[in-house]
Amino acid sequence: MLWLKLGLSGLLLAYLVWALDLHSVVDVLKGADWSLFVAACFCLIVGQLFSALRWAWLARGLGLTVLTIRKIQLYFLGMFLSLFLPSIIGGDVARGWLLAKGKVDAGWAAAASVVLERINGVLGLMLLVSLCMLFLDIPLLWVLLWNAGLAGLLVLICTTPWWWPRLLASAWAEKREKISGWKSLQLNSSAFHVAWWKSLPVSLLFQVLVVQAHVFLGMAVGLELTWASYGFMVCLIALASALPLSFNGFGIREAGYIGLVVWFGGSSEAAAAMAALWVLVLLIAAIPGGVVLWRMGGTNILKK
Repeated sequence: MLWLKLGLSGLLLAYLVWALDLHSVVDVLKGADWSLFVAACFCLIVGQLFSALRWAWLARGLGLTVLTIRKIQLYFLGMFLSLFLPSIIGGDVARGWLLAKGKVDAGWAAAASVVLERINGVLGLMLLVSLCMLFLDIPLLWVLLWNAGLAGLLVLICTTPWWWPRLLASAWAEKREKISGWKSLQLNSSAFHVAWWKSLPVSLLFQVLVVQAHVFLGMAVGLELTWASYGFMVCLIALASALPLSFNGFGIREAGYIGLVVWFGGSSEAAAAMAALWVLVLLIAAIPGGVVLWRMGGTNILKK
């Protein structure tokens, strides 16, 4: 799978190198406004702090009483690992495992906190896309399908108190002892419900900050699009690049930016320059996670 992911990323990036005028892309980067690049870095780092806080709330709602600063550290560590492991899921697995490490019967709650933090983030992302669609000329079928998916996810979440106890009591669950640990998850507790709904505005704020970071990068390279266009583009590509099809979204992310920017009437060279700057922003925002990993003893902590 690793080689398949590397192959897909390599093919997509090779095609972009062949299709684009690289000299023009370099010229655009040379003329970039680097003060706006700094603003984009600031937006992402602040957004990640909010996202880490969201994870801390959800973990506490599931009964994991770890210091918030510890969870924030592990979140940034996971972000750092996500850039260098074969999938962004690798960083999530690492932070969940480290959160549960040394605690009795904490594995299921730690794993659930990571998964639910991602789901909460996806819900915030989908809400933002729906809002952006109101200001864009998007095909009606796309709008209906997207909002149907959002409505389905909301119904599933809101009816959790009804279907979760029934799922736990089902014969299917009784026959699978290996996953019996999910019965300990406190998904119906008032503490978790408060944490979940308190986290949703934070998820929306995080997505807004990520979109604003892209707006700054687009402005830095002379890309003129509406905020709603950026929001629609960035959120859709975030979903696509999170799929385990490529190496950490490389290739899919860059091709998506260029394709959607051109669809919205922008320059492909400016889009490629923005995509390159975004990778640099990700690397800079991951530095705190690298520091955390170093201070915790390096990759050896993942082997013990």
